Amino acid sequence: MAERKRRKQTRKDAQKRTLAGVAILLVCSLAVIFAVRIMILRTIGSYDQDIIIDGVSIGETDVSGMTAEEAKSAVESAAQAYAGVELVLSLDDGRQGTVTLGDLGLSVKDLDSIVQEATDYGKKGNSVENYKILKSSEAGTSSKVFQIEYQVTEKSAEDGLNACLGSQLKKPVNARLTQVEGKTQLIEDEPGEVLDLKKTVVSINELIGGDWDKKGGTVKAEVSYEDAQIVSEDLSGITDVLGSYSTYYGDGDEGRTMNVESGAQHVGGTLVQPGEKVSVNALMEPYTEENGYAMAASFENGEVVDSMGGGICQVSTTLYNALLLSEVEITERYAHSMLVSYVEPSMDAAIADDVKDLKFRNNKEDPIYIESVLSDGNVGFNIYGKETRPENRSIEFESETIETTESDEIRYVATDDYIGAMYTSSSAQEGLTAQLWKIVYEDGEEVSRDTVNYSQYNGSAETISVGTASDNEEDTEKMNTAIETQDEDQILAAIEEITEGSSEE
Repeated sequence: MAERKRRKQTRKDAQKRTLAGVAILLVCSLAVIFAVRIMILRTIGSYDQDIIIDGVSIGETDVSGMTAEEAKSAVESAAQAYAGVELVLSLDDGRQGTVTLGDLGLSVKDLDSIVQEATDYGKKGNSVENYKILKSSEAGTSSKVFQIEYQVTEKSAEDGLNACLGSQLKKPVNARLTQVEGKTQLIEDEPGEVLDLKKTVVSINELIGGDWDKKGGTVKAEVSYEDAQIVSEDLSGITDVLGSYSTYYGDGDEGRTMNVESGAQHVGGTLVQPGEKVSVNALMEPYTEENGYAMAASFENGEVVDSMGGGICQVSTTLYNALLLSEVEITERYAHSMLVSYVEPSMDAAIADDVKDLKFRNNKEDPIYIESVLSDGNVGFNIYGKETRPENRSIEFESETIETTESDEIRYVATDDYIGAMYTSSSAQEGLTAQLWKIVYEDGEEVSRDTVNYSQYNGSAETISVGTASDNEEDTEKMNTAIETQDEDQILAAIEEITEGSSEE
């Protein structure tokens, strides 16, 4: 019995020793693993997390040792090597154009994500794999290439594509109304072409994506069709001329002629729905060369000065009278600061930046359409609509001068004429107050007379030009100083002094 107990105890002691040994071994193993883990993490942690390790390329660009921003910039710079590659964009009917990838905004697809992957390479993810990558990088045996794909986007390519093919695309043509032998005639609209950016960009990216050979090629461009802004149906019920008016602008001043004709063309073709309000200034602006305007004389603060679009007021004035005859509601109108020559007082309508405008509202139950007519130095407007006024009713507008004010002022201005030259460049203009009457007749008899507007016009001084040009700068300065006084005696004295001094020499 005692022997049996001893053997049992011995087995228990052996088991304990075994378990203790296993435990010690396990602890040692864990310690080793932990130590290795610490070493690996320390190795990974010793690398700058914002710097790409050695041996990494993005596409063909070595980005070793770069920050993310530096790598992105380097790859983008490398892409510019292909900016000059030309593509031929071809339409189905043979029309084509050439454009460079640079003009289309060539870029690297998902570059930010690729750069981030390159930055994280060897530092994020499986630590053991990262340790191997880093050690290989240190040894100079690492080689990792992040593949890239080139692309253009709809946004980046839009301007380049339109510049390439835009001029070859058929523009939509609005339906319009005109007069043919005294009758209203409808000219049908024509749909236009518009470049299908989405489909065209897809075709371009199919060429330059994937294993692109870095060469140009021919890409099929796609177009779609769009209706004109004004289609024939919009004008089908508009049959009558409600009012017409024209003024003469001549052809003497090239800039002014251009402005009147351009302004009229911008206004013409306007369709106004019932209740719709219109700013004539908004129809004609911007007053730039690109929009068909030039420098020409205009009124500013009671003086005649050159300005871009000078002459557009004749357009608004002519339209104003056509609208009055059509009995369209005028909601805003301003007189010029001084009288104009092409209409009687109170029949004008000035346009001046955002200060003065001609505005109206279609107070009819049907749409109205504005046609501009340019012929033999005349600018005119026809207002079309559906005539509902009685046949025995007619209207006319009459200008009445209420008061005039004579101007006895004289204004002296310096010119490039030689000193001694002095002449009247413009006569004095009287100031004037006027009103415009609307007179209604029925069966030829006057039935009402109402005031449309009151207008006040400033007078202008007589302008005398005085020469200031001289070979002697002191004489020119002396002459300009005298002119600044606006005193005739001082001006004449300066002229006499300078000219007599020159004679003595």
